[in-house]
Amino acid sequence: MISVLPIAEGWTVECTACSSAAVPAGVIGTRFASEVPGCVHYDLMRAGVIGPVDEGDGEAQQVWVGHADWLWRGTIEVSAEALAEECCELVFASIDTIATITVNGIEVGTAANQFVQHRFAAKRALRVGVNEITVAIRAPVDWVAAQERLLGARPVNGDWTPYPFMRKSACNFGWDWGPRVPTSGIPGSVQLQCWSGVRLAAVRPLVTHCDGARATVEVHVRVERSAAGIDGLLATGSGAEVVPLKVMARCELRMPPRSSAPVEDDRKEKRSKLPSKIVVYVPVHADGTGLAMIDVERPDRWWPRGIGRQPLHALHVELVPGPGAEAEWPVRGAKERIVRKIGLRTCELDTAADEHGSQFTFRVNGVAVPVTGANWIPASLFPCATRDDRTVERLIDLAAAANLNMLRVWGGGIYEHDCFYDHCDEIGMLVWQDFMFACATYPEDAPMMASVEREAQQQVERLASHPSIVLWCGGNEDVLAWQSWGFRERLAPEQSWGIRYWAELLPRICADLDPTRPYWVDSPWSGSLDLHANDPDHGDRHTWDLKLDGYRSMVPRFTSEFGHQGPANMQSLREALGDAALAIGSPALALRQRATGGDAPQYAAYMEAAFRPARDFAEWHWQAQLLQARAMETAITWLRAHPERSSGSLFWQLNDVWTGHSWSIIDGKMRPKPAYHAVRRAAAPKLVTIQPVGVADASGVRALRVVLVNDTVSRWNAHVIVRRIDVHGKIIAQAQERIVVPPRSVDMSLEVQDLVGAPDDARAEGIVVDVPSQDDAIGEEIPLADRDRMRAWWWFAADRDQPETRPEFEVTTGRSVSDLWIQVHARTLVRDLWIEPECDWTECSPNLVSLLPGERLNMVLKVRGGSAEPPKFRIHAH
Repeated sequence: MISVLPIAEGWTVECTACSSAAVPAGVIGTRFASEVPGCVHYDLMRAGVIGPVDEGDGEAQQVWVGHADWLWRGTIEVSAEALAEECCELVFASIDTIATITVNGIEVGTAANQFVQHRFAAKRALRVGVNEITVAIRAPVDWVAAQERLLGARPVNGDWTPYPFMRKSACNFGWDWGPRVPTSGIPGSVQLQCWSGVRLAAVRPLVTHCDGARATVEVHVRVERSAAGIDGLLATGSGAEVVPLKVMARCELRMPPRSSAPVEDDRKEKRSKLPSKIVVYVPVHADGTGLAMIDVERPDRWWPRGIGRQPLHALHVELVPGPGAEAEWPVRGAKERIVRKIGLRTCELDTAADEHGSQFTFRVNGVAVPVTGANWIPASLFPCATRDDRTVERLIDLAAAANLNMLRVWGGGIYEHDCFYDHCDEIGMLVWQDFMFACATYPEDAPMMASVEREAQQQVERLASHPSIVLWCGGNEDVLAWQSWGFRERLAPEQSWGIRYWAELLPRICADLDPTRPYWVDSPWSGSLDLHANDPDHGDRHTWDLKLDGYRSMVPRFTSEFGHQGPANMQSLREALGDAALAIGSPALALRQRATGGDAPQYAAYMEAAFRPARDFAEWHWQAQLLQARAMETAITWLRAHPERSSGSLFWQLNDVWTGHSWSIIDGKMRPKPAYHAVRRAAAPKLVTIQPVGVADASGVRALRVVLVNDTVSRWNAHVIVRRIDVHGKIIAQAQERIVVPPRSVDMSLEVQDLVGAPDDARAEGIVVDVPSQDDAIGEEIPLADRDRMRAWWWFAADRDQPETRPEFEVTTGRSVSDLWIQVHARTLVRDLWIEPECDWTECSPNLVSLLPGERLNMVLKVRGGSAEPPKFRIHAH
């Protein structure tokens, strides 16, 4: 068995030089305790040198850190037995970023890419006993500036450090939703691996065929042998004879427990006689590769959430001696095993031409998947392996609870940790995977090209087993920037800009290593450089040129970015900035706004059009959050109402890394904003919404219709109740209809005016549509249970133009066995009720709900660490 010695404890870090005059006195030359995996920012926070970046002026305290060179020191004790192995390799899962590595003062390698695993041959430098390992990392800000001078400046988005010159998380240098915190560190595990003979280097399973009758899994095995050293070549040197390996790979596919067939699988065969596992032996060839073909009869297929189950098959691969080679079988390496969990499914991206242009439809197992999802940024400012696992899983679970079925791993962040993809596999969350390029022009010089090639090969090989990943994408807004942001004009004729990565290198690697998934050149992309990247009739589109009601002027084929900014929750702002900062015009809060132009372009005109002037910060804050919620609901429901053109959308963005202004629906303290609750209702598998999609009048205004969206695989017998009400909740007119909506279809047959007439006073009237579930009471008063009702609202005038009202309601609180609860009983119409506790809360739901007179709302409140008594809370409604 391979000998694996982790190197996780006893590390120190020292600042060896700093170009910034802001470096605190005494820091240079001082050794601080360091956690590995980790980064220097975490180490400095623990040492008290800098404060948390998300508190007060924490960002300003650490500006110097990115200008400093750092030296990590660690030790490992190596036995004579381990050192006797033919290969001793120092293995880093990740190094951030430009580094020189030594063992006992002898250089064993260098690193220049955060996104690759590094294996350094270290035997020549090791000795029996204690060995010192050092990792010297260059200042990232200074290094990219030097590369820019060397290779020539290239346009990038924003005014941030020129990140394209380093293969490192781009947003670590700053973005329009987060701070500038370029760090250094060892964010992945460190091991010394000692082995002889052969090593199982990689297992890459690909599902090449899958239908109801049979699935075929290709298991690609890659083996290295010690005679080849670090490069893994199966020859002892240049021109040496290649000796075939007398080794085989044993591949065992274990079937998951069987249950009822997926909804899409209407076969009724008995499954009890199917095998519990399938074992295949495959020889490893002289080039170190082997290919096993595993056929599975009547496969238990993996489906996206909302369509079917997610059975995962465990694939165990280990090396065993080939026929007649038992006596020669090396002692080491014999029991090394790699386990992958795979899902049996096919995926494709349908881009066929149609009457509207060309489609952009995801299909899993041949079934079209209507997508409602979100863009995902790194889960924390300084992503480190293992420390973020629970945060990552919690965020994915929140996305699933919001009825989302796809997350896009955005190209300005990182290739996510294993826990991200594992959890998405388990719950059926589809993943759109960007390669790490974003909003810039990139040099294609030889060292960078080779580095990107290695990065892509490693990441595709690492991630290919995950059934949740359904798309490889070259990057984010790189072609769009070249076409539309003036980047092309700013480049010198001889300067490269990255198109060879996205249009040549990456598709070649994906076709070679993973032909089972589609590849898309960039996002947005319309299929050709001859078309504008943001063409709404082709490919995917980023809709940042429309806001609020403007969303209804366009239906792209797939909207992969859109959003509206909103501030973090009040309690989160209080924790990060203190009460003194919670004021209109607060300088501290202004520093948390990173979008171009500050607050004005994000809020001013939209809020002025929607609301009366805010009387204080609390009201301004609520209006800003409410505006974001309405924008998200408007966009998602509009796109879902038009499946003939739109096959899906991914809003920007799910999560956040610090507390301030951003487009997230979950703030940096992991608290859902009002927009989260609006998204959850807008993305429900069964949706009722009111949309202007009817016949247009003489002025071009389209009539309102009730739109019923059924994205489930079952027929929907909808009992639709339409009311015209006034601002007090008084019913002016009412009608009921029964509509049958087939699976995966939309009905918009009900015209509102035909049912309840036109408003008598548009300033003071609105429409509310309910589709009760079967156990709801039907009548003038419909109690609102703890679950969300399918309900839609439409007001004919903006809030600012409506008569001012004062909602009346009663609030009671209490405690159940495990949680606190809040109940609201509406005496009048209560619109957009938002309750936020003034404590360390994590959940308060359902929230952002409008109640008719007489209705009750029961909310669950969860507090970190628990709470004996219900806390104080702030209530907004109108």
